[in-house]
Amino acid sequence: MTATWSADDGQSASTRALADLARAGYRVLHEPSMQVEFEIHHLVDRYGGLAEIVERDPEGSGFAETLCSGANGVGLVIGTRTGHSPARPGSREHQHGAWVQVERDADDLATFHGSERPNLTFQHESAQTFDGVISIEDEPKRMLTRHGFATLDTLAHIAQTAMHAGEAPLLSLQCPAQLPPTNPFQESGGIGGRAIEPARSSSMAIRFRIALQRPSADVRLQIADRLARHCEDRGLGLWLADTRPGYRTGNWFLVLPHDRPKARRNYRRAVDQPRVNNAAEGCLPVTLVGPARPGSMHAILSFLGQFPAIGVLACSMTVLDELTFLHLQLAVTGASKARLAAVNSGIADLRATSDGPAAVLPQLVAQLLREQQFELPSDEHTERLIGRAGDYQTVVGPALPVVADNDVRRVPIWIGWQMRKSEAGLRAPLLALHRAVDQLGLTGTSTDGTVDRTRTPSIEYLVCRQLSAAVLRGKGKLAVARTLVEQRFKNNRRGAAQLAAELEDAWKAELRTAGAEHLFSDVSVSSREFLLGGGHPTV
Repeated sequence: MTATWSADDGQSASTRALADLARAGYRVLHEPSMQVEFEIHHLVDRYGGLAEIVERDPEGSGFAETLCSGANGVGLVIGTRTGHSPARPGSREHQHGAWVQVERDADDLATFHGSERPNLTFQHESAQTFDGVISIEDEPKRMLTRHGFATLDTLAHIAQTAMHAGEAPLLSLQCPAQLPPTNPFQESGGIGGRAIEPARSSSMAIRFRIALQRPSADVRLQIADRLARHCEDRGLGLWLADTRPGYRTGNWFLVLPHDRPKARRNYRRAVDQPRVNNAAEGCLPVTLVGPARPGSMHAILSFLGQFPAIGVLACSMTVLDELTFLHLQLAVTGASKARLAAVNSGIADLRATSDGPAAVLPQLVAQLLREQQFELPSDEHTERLIGRAGDYQTVVGPALPVVADNDVRRVPIWIGWQMRKSEAGLRAPLLALHRAVDQLGLTGTSTDGTVDRTRTPSIEYLVCRQLSAAVLRGKGKLAVARTLVEQRFKNNRRGAAQLAAELEDAWKAELRTAGAEHLFSDVSVSSREFLLGGGHPTV
């Protein structure tokens, strides 16, 4: 089937623009500050990192909206607050209020603070959405350079598809992500004679969400067709969310099964060959932030996609307080310890700069591919980037080694909560959850006090959003070592579900002990996403 994209008439566009303007005016009346302050942490991913940030920083407890993710041994924490001043006092950006600076810089972490003007006309809370998952690799595998190529290629295609669908806003991207547990091989008991095991907490896959401003069956079919043709050509698997009435977030339809041999053949490139096993051994964390607007992600990702040797090892993108945050782990070629140190030295002047991504990204590419030849960015890509995301700010580094964790099988434990907004912010739910995990003995700590990283849980994904002036809603996914579940419960098939029930009880008990129970209208934990209570926001 060939998709044809219909154009909207000018009258309907004008009506939508007027409605967006009216909603923005309403927001300004209730929240007169036109500044959003943000805080970004690039750090080594380890258990308790988010809780420590919230606990040690008195202002950190006041995060209004939050994104946390971890992959390849690299962690990300982003929080926003409503700004109290138009700009950093004495800064040259004082006139327009946008600024960013490095607050802390070390070998294994960096903290950035900044302020940006949101796009108040970007409304997506009530929009119908198109959700999907695309698999890059369907079995445990060490991160290879070709996985980075496949990930960037697919991310750019998803963003381009959103643009083709009437410039539909792209709301979220997440990689790695959990592959849906539903697949047609379960009935036969295996694939090629291998038994199907319980779902892993995450795989090399991309989960995405597109807002449909003018939803219709035709538009959904056109988007699905375009994505399916991309996946079929490359051997990638595709799942789409089940939108039937009564089916909640976390229910999926399999559209295309993953074709492993075809996918692996398709992304082998000449730049792969000189390195033994072509393992991705290092990455450079990069986060871009700016006003949420359609087309900005397509501009950034297609700009990077024009460089054949650039790969993306992980990605987290979401909209918080009408600001778009895009976090990428860019692959570092030849990531020895000395090479990573050289990259960090080369990006010293780019850590936090007022220059736009059109100026910063080519310099990053030059550092990442120092010994390889590459062409300068094309005028077409540069003009698109300046037009759609030219006012975005970029924070960079430090370059870190990739920590392979594929030998440890982890199971997902989904968490969700809804609470009244208070001065405690995220401090109440996160610290109570942290104590509950400790109480259940899930931290991998031995009797002598040493911590076994392979048995330590991690927060692979967490998002908290403000639903109204008085309500916060959060959702996340913990990854727990399967060996811990097996040791705790003899019935392995129901072990994860039983662990989720115990963690929910312990979490609620900690909230009661802290005197914060009255703030919460919903606290839930489940081994399956669609069983979470309250209809929590999706990835």
